[in-house]
Amino acid sequence: MKHYHALLLTFCLLLSAAVASADDYSFDVGAFAPKRLEINYRLDLRPGFSYLEKDSRQYRLTLADKGWRRHQNNTTLMAATYGSYKAGDNSTLLFDGLLTASRFLDQTRDTQVLNEAWLRFDINNDLQAGIGKKTFKWGKGYAWNPVNFGGRQKDLNDIDLALAGYSMLFTQFTRNLSGHLSNTTLTMALLPVTKGLNDDFSENDSLNFISQYYMLLGDTDVDLYLMAGTAGNHKIGADFSKNLSSNHEIHAELAYEREQRGWQIKPNGSAMADQQAQTSFLAGTRYLDHRDITYILEYLHNGGGLHQSEMENHYAAADLALATGNKAAMRQAAQNYTQYINRQFAMRDYLYFKASKPELFGHLYMNGAFFSVVNLADKSHSNTVEVSYTGLTNYIFTLRLTTNLGNHNSEYGQKLSSDRIEMRCQYYF
Repeated sequence: MKHYHALLLTFCLLLSAAVASADDYSFDVGAFAPKRLEINYRLDLRPGFSYLEKDSRQYRLTLADKGWRRHQNNTTLMAATYGSYKAGDNSTLLFDGLLTASRFLDQTRDTQVLNEAWLRFDINNDLQAGIGKKTFKWGKGYAWNPVNFGGRQKDLNDIDLALAGYSMLFTQFTRNLSGHLSNTTLTMALLPVTKGLNDDFSENDSLNFISQYYMLLGDTDVDLYLMAGTAGNHKIGADFSKNLSSNHEIHAELAYEREQRGWQIKPNGSAMADQQAQTSFLAGTRYLDHRDITYILEYLHNGGGLHQSEMENHYAAADLALATGNKAAMRQAAQNYTQYINRQFAMRDYLYFKASKPELFGHLYMNGAFFSVVNLADKSHSNTVEVSYTGLTNYIFTLRLTTNLGNHNSEYGQKLSSDRIEMRCQYYF
């Protein structure tokens, strides 16, 4: 771990020197003039280490004969660039790219992702059109959004991380009204799927129509969603958000899909594809108390998730493969875990809870948060505590500790990593 600590310390000292040398309290009016090109950068260094759970089935299936230590170093380095270019009087190019290099269990993986690159046309004050790779963030939930038909799901370990979009053609029409219905926005998009273009959106080549209709009804935000595709990707959904008072909000969303492809894990441990109607929904609340602590509580139902009986089928098949030493069965069990179980909200019902507080311990630049995800079927849970410091211009330090708890036959009790400690150093310029 020493070389990781030295690397982090060197990185942070360099950032401190750069910021200190750049302090300039002069006022330049020209700096606030509109620019044709706006571009920003972010460097993000995340050294840490994980504690491997050597009693977990996945460890015994894949790593037991490799002599891994329980403590494993892990490092991630990310470099992001994002901004906009004013291409004309009514057209703007928006872009967001991310380079990532990560190392865990002596394996290094590099990824380059263009999250967004789309051209926006402001036809008039009410009508907007666009073409290119765009990210939709539909839904009112903080942890999960079943109505986000045209986008990807958030990463619980980094809720604010930019997500890769899909290539599409879209329009957006906004209308301000007088009366109880005071504002409406209609967004419509055509999203094609072919080999090499949006090919992870659906399994088959298709042309998909997705839309969102937003309404402000009094003091309640309401959205209606529709998706229809030539390959049978038909979905409908709705959500709402309402402030009960200045410090208390409630929200919910629901999505129904007529024919959703899913998987079942049979008693012999094999995975079988099935296709049936599925309903997923989320209901939650956000509350700010007198101590300036914000609480978020959400119930999530994943209609496409595994039942407890299917998880037990996997456990039994993995135990049998380990007991008999059947290599083929061990590979199949390990593959099933990676493909169907080691994902966010793999099962049906969860609770998400988060508490966050600015100015932790009375310190102006220190913020704290705790969040937990609980699997309601097997009572296992994952918990994260984080403390961040923002007192130095342009960069943020965050310390995070995550621990997974549960019995031997539970989702989080069977995670490969039982605990993880991570330091994040983010620099914006």
